[in-house]
Parts: sequence; structure tokens; C-alpha cells
Amino acid sequence: MVPAEHPAAAYLEALYEMGEEGIPLVQARLAEWLGVSAASASEAVKRLVRDGLVVNEGRRLAFTEAGQRLAEVLVRRHRLVEHFLIRILGLPWHRAHEEAVRWEKVVSDEVEARFVELLGDPATCPHGNPIPGAASPVDLSGLVRLRDVGPGSRVVLRRLTEDLELDLEVMRFLEESGLMPGAEIEVRSVAPDGAFGLRVGGRDIALGAHLSDNLWVEPAAPPGKRAVVRSRTA
Repeated sequence: MVPAEHPAAAYLEALYEMGEEGIPLVQARLAEWLGVSAASASEAVKRLVRDGLVVNEGRRLAFTEAGQRLAEVLVRRHRLVEHFLIRILGLPWHRAHEEAVRWEKVVSDEVEARFVELLGDPATCPHGNPIPGAASPVDLSGLVRLRDVGPGSRVVLRRLTEDLELDLEVMRFLEESGLMPGAEIEVRSVAPDGAFGLRVGGRDIALGAHLSDNLWVEPAAPPGKRAVVRSRTA
């Protein structure tokens, strides 16, 4: 069986993504993440437990060794497909996640290996999230949320959360605004309600608190100079 053919594969993949964001692995949060009913999430979790992929640890869920391996395969193939769709087929960046959900279901071991060869074994997906099993894993431990950056800072966008990728219109806005991994950002202002005024690629961009909470950045520094990021709490 291709991993994505498992009846509850989408739930397994979602649990992995939630773990990346530090979200507690509980059924209620899983249902919220996927936008499904509590009953649907409960049935899927029961199947995952029955198949030996997930265990209940009190109110929380945890992967078994087999579940962890399968989740990594699912996420890896999804993120490789995103690269293929954008770089080879020319699909717009903001549509890659949505389309990859369909494509990942038919990726075999052989096709995955061809993707790696063709794409050069990328360490992250086009949205900056790590690809499990990449030969050269990327270290994202030094990133901070944009929400924690103060006015006057210059930063580089490195990743956005999977939560944002679920919203096609948000992704379209980010692409049209130039807010994609690698973009240099100047923080012009931060309002009391958490709204940001940014300068990106010569354009002024207004960003709400929800988006700033889901964008991860690192300091940007001119050649030969040390980067400085001003904290909002400093």
C-alpha cells in the first residue's frame, strides 16, 4: 500500500504537522486543525490506534515507531511534490500545498527517489518547512516569530506554518505581497493590536496579528555587519 492510501493518512500527517508547531496532540486540536467534526477525528484516531500507529497517553496522542515512520513518509512526499509542482510544472507558489494534497496520494518509492534526484534533495519545502529524511537537514532553531520582532528590525522570512498553507486566499496574499521564504522585511511599525507595518521589496504591506504569529524569521545583516533584531518586549 502507498502510505497515503491509509484511510486515516490525512490525520497522521496532521498530527506530525501539529507536533512541528508545538501544538498539543489531542483530539480536539486535531479536529480544529483539519476543520472536521469531533466525531470524525475520534473515528480516525481509533483507526490509527487499532493499526498500531498512534497510542493514547492520557488525553494526549503519541506516535508509535511505525506511526512516526509513516508520518515522515507522508510529509516528505507532500513537500517534495510541492517543489515539483512549482519548479518543474510552474504552478503558482500559493497553490502548491492544495494541489500536493492530491498528488501525494500516488507517489511510490520509485517516484519519490526520482523527485529527490530531479530536485536536488531539498532540505525544506517551498514554504520553508523541513523535509524529513533530507540528506542535509536544516537548522531552524534560531528562528523567531515575526510577532516578537520590534519596529526598526530587518529580518529575513524563512518559513510559514502549515496552518497558513491551509488557507488559499492567505497564501495568495502572501505571494502577491512577496512574503515568501527568502524575502527581506523591514518592520516599520507595530500597532497595539499586533498589526504590523512592513516594507517588502519596495512596497508597504499591512499584516494582521494572526499572520505575524505564523511567520518565522531570522535577522538580516548587511555584508560584514552584525544583524540586530529589536524585540517588542525590550
